[in-house]
Amino acid sequence: MAGDSETKPGDQAENETIRQPFLIGVAGGTASGKSSVCSKIMELLGQNEIDHHQRQVAILSQDSFYRVLTAEQKAKAVKGQFNFDHPDAFDNDLIMATLWDIKEGKTVHIPVYDFVSHSRKEETVVVYPADVVLFEGILMFYSQEIRDLFQMKLFVDTDADTRLSRRVAINLIVQHIQDILNGGLTKRVNGWFNSYGTTKKQPNTESSSRPH
Repeated sequence: MAGDSETKPGDQAENETIRQPFLIGVAGGTASGKSSVCSKIMELLGQNEIDHHQRQVAILSQDSFYRVLTAEQKAKAVKGQFNFDHPDAFDNDLIMATLWDIKEGKTVHIPVYDFVSHSRKEETVVVYPADVVLFEGILMFYSQEIRDLFQMKLFVDTDADTRLSRRVAINLIVQHIQDILNGGLTKRVNGWFNSYGTTKKQPNTESSSRPH
């Protein structure tokens, strides 16, 4: 019957709820390997070959959310006297707003930061709704308000003695994300988050300073 195939407003709302992503925070010092870990996860999940509109896993970087510097701050930055590793260097309000939009299944526009002019470019990067979102940065866990939005938290370290264990950890993380993607979105709506939402994976991996 024709009426059986109609989409009602309530049905659409349900579908949007099902689309709510699993948020994973990835922190660690400068050049600790956060970006490499996220890229490897994407590679192992086969997400790199998928069109951006269709990807089930997306990556965001805290680097995109540096504040636009004042003239005085820019002068310090030119002299190497501005601390880009300080929590105040990031626009945490924008990070929070972006994360909430992501949680609500919205398409978001991520700023592109120009490290030459220390300001934001006019263009933005579009990130479409995904089932899993990796958000990496040196101070992702500094703010409790932001930290509490992540269902999984990873801390990456570059100590040579832990490289092997980190590789094993990546495989475990990939398997966990694969379970999320294959487990059925309905499970999440019916309380899946209640069982996994408090899970914290922390591959013993750490360092100091800032990303890239």
